[in-house]
Amino acid sequence: MKEAWRLFISKSGDMLSPRRSKTSLATAGLLALIFLTSSPVHAQTHDAKAYGYSDRYGELTPTEVFSLVKNLDAIVMHYAYRYKPELASSLPRKIIPVQGYTPDRVFIALTGLSKRLNVLADDYGVPKVQSVVREQNKAIPAEVFLLAGSCLDTLAHILSVMEPENSFGDFYNNRTYRRPKTPSDVYALVDLIDRKLIVLLGEQVQQIE
Repeated sequence: MKEAWRLFISKSGDMLSPRRSKTSLATAGLLALIFLTSSPVHAQTHDAKAYGYSDRYGELTPTEVFSLVKNLDAIVMHYAYRYKPELASSLPRKIIPVQGYTPDRVFIALTGLSKRLNVLADDYGVPKVQSVVREQNKAIPAEVFLLAGSCLDTLAHILSVMEPENSFGDFYNNRTYRRPKTPSDVYALVDLIDRKLIVLLGEQVQQIE
């Protein structure tokens, strides 16, 4: 896994800093695993380039992004059940379907969600969500994946501070789906998570846009 990540780093030109946490490496490893296990047939089946392609990041689809965001939803629910049980039962559970959304809309939604997570990160002395710079004016699935991964890393880091005896690697799964996902599917899931965080964090984040 680490060797796979080094190959990705070499391709992308990014650098790992000493400040990057183990949870960041987990997302990096998941991303590298997706790259190394994808095939031309898989890419064609999932229409990998339909929503934007980058030579820097390679092929990545909304389906892989959706899988990662499902991990984020799962770890938010872990936080809710463990630390806010009085609110867990009242959390929104219904996804609000949308249509025609682009990866850039998802990127913007994740940026707002990351600001809410940063409030929690400040409370526990954890580095804020690592920002992702878009190569072009509009984000592509790979950039959405990286931002979602940064959000997941930050929440996993927070929980590792709260539960130093536990490991959170189970929240870095690469799920598969029978029906390919679209940016609209990803956006709707991000929106659900954001609504959950508003309930869980209350007045701390209600004014964040």
